[in-house]
Amino acid sequence: MKKHAIVVSAFAFFLGVGLFGQEIPAVAEKNEDVGFFDFFKKDDEKEEKEKKKEDKLKHHESWIKYQAKEYGIEAEGKELKELAKEVKEAKIMKKAEKLGIDTEGKELKELKKEVHHAKVVEAAEELGIETEGKDEEELAKEVFEAKLIKRAEELGLETEGKEIKELKKEVMKAQLDHEAKIFGVDTGGMDYHEIVMALHEAKVYNSAVQLGIDTKDKNANELLDEIFNNYADEAKEKNLFPFEDNKDGFHLGHHYMTD
Repeated sequence: MKKHAIVVSAFAFFLGVGLFGQEIPAVAEKNEDVGFFDFFKKDDEKEEKEKKKEDKLKHHESWIKYQAKEYGIEAEGKELKELAKEVKEAKIMKKAEKLGIDTEGKELKELKKEVHHAKVVEAAEELGIETEGKDEEELAKEVFEAKLIKRAEELGLETEGKEIKELKKEVMKAQLDHEAKIFGVDTGGMDYHEIVMALHEAKVYNSAVQLGIDTKDKNANELLDEIFNNYADEAKEKNLFPFEDNKDGFHLGHHYMTD
């Protein structure tokens, strides 16, 4: 600890005296030390955040490339980040056109907002929710709550007198338990993330078996690549993961089909 303090003080002294020819007061020196190391801490945090983004993209590489192909986007020679951006833009444009939204001269951010609102209105009408005179945020909240309650009832949960936040947690847990039972996943001792990952793997293997893919010595990522590259149409037709229906938007964890 002493050695570390000496090194830091010497370094601060070098900056204060060596560079500027005068000694910095002790309080200023202390503040500069804190600022100096805080700068590197923030830099490390930024790098870590970027790495997580890259890892997430890499994990979904097969899906991104599959969608690029579906949208007629050339993937050759492009960074995955750039390709993902193009896929996202194409997806928003496609949704806008499907919903009858005029895309001419509009920024992507504005278009995304319009698409979201149109989908909320569409869902509200399906659920029998009155849309007249309600702002976007209010209507979106009402639609979400209606969907949540509907899903809770489907899972056999009691909804009376519960806060939405509490009900959401219960629905998420019940949904995980429900899917774990279907796919034979033992959730004992697992946290939420571990259960989601185990379910993802089980769903991939189940789809591979249903599609007649040889699973021997292949991990989930390799099998998922094979499904995207060689069995996408058949998997869609059979409504298998990762192409299963998601009409209510309550699939948890790894779910790919969001159109």
